[in-house]
Amino acid sequence: MKLPVCKFDLESDMLCPNCQAKLDNGEITQFDIGFSKWLLEREKEYPNLNDLSLSRAVQIDGRIVLIVKKKNKALLESQADFINELKNLYGDVIIVEGSPKLRTVVRSFIHPAIEVGVNSLYLPDGTKESIVMLHSKDRERITYSNEDLRKIVSAIMGQSVLFEYQDDRNKPKDETAEDEFDLKMKELSERVPRR
Repeated sequence: MKLPVCKFDLESDMLCPNCQAKLDNGEITQFDIGFSKWLLEREKEYPNLNDLSLSRAVQIDGRIVLIVKKKNKALLESQADFINELKNLYGDVIIVEGSPKLRTVVRSFIHPAIEVGVNSLYLPDGTKESIVMLHSKDRERITYSNEDLRKIVSAIMGQSVLFEYQDDRNKPKDETAEDEFDLKMKELSERVPRR
């Protein structure tokens, strides 16, 4: 089994310099560490997990998202008892296969729809934010709300990812309400130090 944290670190409860650097850089989280430890303990009960290669585990709003290497999704889905145990502990189980590239992750959640485009903003504080535009006609085909997509995909990618349908841009604006993009830009302009 390959995990985001060294097995020795999990057994000794101390991170090696490499894993500590991954934690400090945000490549892994405390949840990755705790979940990897739990998963290692489950390997005895579910021997087929020995072939699993887990890149990340993310818990968000009553769901757990497992990011696994290619061909590992079928391996996990074949372990019905294990999946049920995960559901009981963490809620809905979402398995994402492959490296977490933004378009790949987005498409796994909006399938069979395809995004119109992705725009990236580089904010003054050095962070990156992406806006994914969706076809208005796909509104009924996408099972997740914009807010669910934002939370899940942002957690997986480790950056802010907003979702918007094309027709939302064309709607006449209510003068009293600001959209999420306008609010974000206002917040950022207030954070930039004046010269």
